[in-house]
Amino acid sequence: MSYLNIIILFSLIIYGLNGSENSQSIEAINYTKKQDCSKITFRESSKNSKTKDSATQDEIKDYEFPYYHNLDTANSFIKRFSLHNENYFLPIYYQSTAPSPYKKYEIKLQFSAKANIFQNISWGLGAFFAYTQKSFFQIYSPKLSSPFRNNDYIPELIIYKTLDTPFLGGKLYNIRFGFKHISNGEENVTISRGVDLILAEIMYKIENFRLKLKAWAYIRKDPKNIDKYLGYSDLILEYDFLSRNNLKLTISNLFHNYAKYKGNVLLEYKFNLENFAIYAQYFYGYGDNIFEYNFKKNGIGIGIAIATF
Repeated sequence: MSYLNIIILFSLIIYGLNGSENSQSIEAINYTKKQDCSKITFRESSKNSKTKDSATQDEIKDYEFPYYHNLDTANSFIKRFSLHNENYFLPIYYQSTAPSPYKKYEIKLQFSAKANIFQNISWGLGAFFAYTQKSFFQIYSPKLSSPFRNNDYIPELIIYKTLDTPFLGGKLYNIRFGFKHISNGEENVTISRGVDLILAEIMYKIENFRLKLKAWAYIRKDPKNIDKYLGYSDLILEYDFLSRNNLKLTISNLFHNYAKYKGNVLLEYKFNLENFAIYAQYFYGYGDNIFEYNFKKNGIGIGIAIATF
C-alpha cells in the first residue's frame, strides 16, 4: 500500500471519528474560497452538521444497545431463546492423565443455548436451532501461552413434538428428531475430528425423575473408528430432590459390549441458588472431548452453572 493510500485511509478514519469537527473544517474551507457565503450561513451549516452528527451517534448507540420502546417486540425476541444443554464454568478441572505437554488441571467450560424457529404450528410440532461449545482452557500453563487446547463445536437442527402420553405411572412428554454435527474445528487431517449424525430422542418423566433416551445414525465420521467410542445411543437419568438439588447421570455408548466398554459416564450435581448454581461433575471413560475420542481418563471439577428449577 502506498503512502498516499495510507494517508487517505487515515484521513477517512479521523473523519469518521470526528465528523462534526471535519464538517466544520470543510465548511470553513468553502467559506474562504467563496466570499459570498455569509458568517450566518456558515454558523447555521455548522450547527446542522452537529445535529446530524448527534443523530448518527444516537443511531450507533441504539444499534449497540437496542432499547425496545415496544416491550412486546423485546419479549417476542427474547422468548425465542432458552438453555439447551448444561451451561457451566469449572475454574479447576483435574484429569488423571493429560496429553503432553499439557497440565492435568485446567479450566473446563460449556455454553449451550437454543433458538426457537417455530412452535405448535400443527399437532404440537416445533423446531429449533441449538448450539453448544465445550472448551478446555490451559490457563495454568503460561509457558505454553495458556492455550485453549481443545474446543468442541456442536450445532443442531431439531424438529420436536410435545407429548402428554401416560406411560408407566408417568408420561412421555417430548420427542425429537434432527441433525447434529460435532467437530473440533481443525482443518489439519492429522488432528481433525468430526461426525454428522441423524438423531432421535424421547423424554419421560414421573414426579421429580426424568429419563431421556437418545439414538443416532452416522452420516459421516472422521476417523472411521470413532463410532466404536461414541457409540449409537445415550441414556440420561435426572432427579430433583430437596427443593434445590439436581443430580444427573449420563451413560454414553449405551448398547455396547461392556466386557470391552469404550463409552463414558458423566455424573453431574447442582445446588441451585437464585440465578446460578454450585456445580460439580465427574467424568470417566473415553471422549471427554471429540479429539480425545479414544483417550481414557477420569476427570473431576467444581464451579458454577446457570440454575435450573
